[in-house]
Amino acid sequence: MDMIKEDYIYAAERYYTSRGIVALSIEGPGQGESRANGLTVDLTNYERAISRYIDHLTSLPEVDAARIGMFDISMSGYWGSRAAATDRRLAALAAFEAVTGDFTTIFERAQPTFKNNYMFMAGYTDEDAFDTELVARMPLGDLVQEITCPVVYGIGEFDELTVLEQALANYERVRAPKEMRVYENEFHPLGGTAAEVFRFGAEWVERALNGEFAEPGRDVRHYVHSDGRTTDGTANPTWWLGTTPAVIADARQA
Repeated sequence: MDMIKEDYIYAAERYYTSRGIVALSIEGPGQGESRANGLTVDLTNYERAISRYIDHLTSLPEVDAARIGMFDISMSGYWGSRAAATDRRLAALAAFEAVTGDFTTIFERAQPTFKNNYMFMAGYTDEDAFDTELVARMPLGDLVQEITCPVVYGIGEFDELTVLEQALANYERVRAPKEMRVYENEFHPLGGTAAEVFRFGAEWVERALNGEFAEPGRDVRHYVHSDGRTTDGTANPTWWLGTTPAVIADARQA
C-alpha cells in the first residue's frame, strides 16, 4: 500500500530475472510517483492501471502475451484480485497477505497509519466521506467469482489487517483453480516466512504460467506449521478444533 516500485527491484532480480522472466515492478494510482504527480487511487482505477501495464508488457518483443502473471503483497493482493477479475490477460495470480476482508479491521482496528496513508493516497481529508464514498465499497465480495486464472493466496493466521475467517471466506468465493496457504503464528508482515513466500511465490507463478495448476475445480489447502511441516487438505488452524466459522459457511453457499 505505502511502498514504492524501487522496493522490489532486488526481489525482481533475485527471483524473476535470474530465471529468465521479464519483471515489471509497478506503482499504481496513489503510490509513489503517481501520487506525487497528483494521481489518487479510487475504487477501480488501480485495476485499470494494471491493464495499461499489461498493454505495455504485450508490446515488448521479449514478452509472451499469453504468459503474464502477477505477484502481490498486502494491499496489492487486493488490487491484484480486482485486476484478475476484470482483465483475463492475467494468467496467474499469487497474493500474499492480501487485504480481502471487510476493511473495518485494517481501517478501524489496526494502527491508524494504515487509514491515514490510504486517505492520503485517495485524496481524502474528510474521514466520514472517505468511509462512506470509498471504504464501504471496497470489500471484494462476489467480484472474485470473476477470476478465471489460477490463484494462490497466503496469509498469516493472526494477520492483523484481515481476519483469517474473512480471508478464507474470500477464498471460498473464488471459482478459479486455487490454492490457499495459512502460516502458523504469523502476523501481517509474514516476517518469519518472508524468504519462503518470495521464493515460493515466484516458483508458483512460473509453474502456473507453464500450464500447471489449471485443472478445473482445483482446490489445494495447506496449513504451514512454524517448524516447516504442512497439514494438507485444510488451511484451518488446529485450534479451531474442526469448527467452521459462520462467515466461511455463508461464503460456501454464495
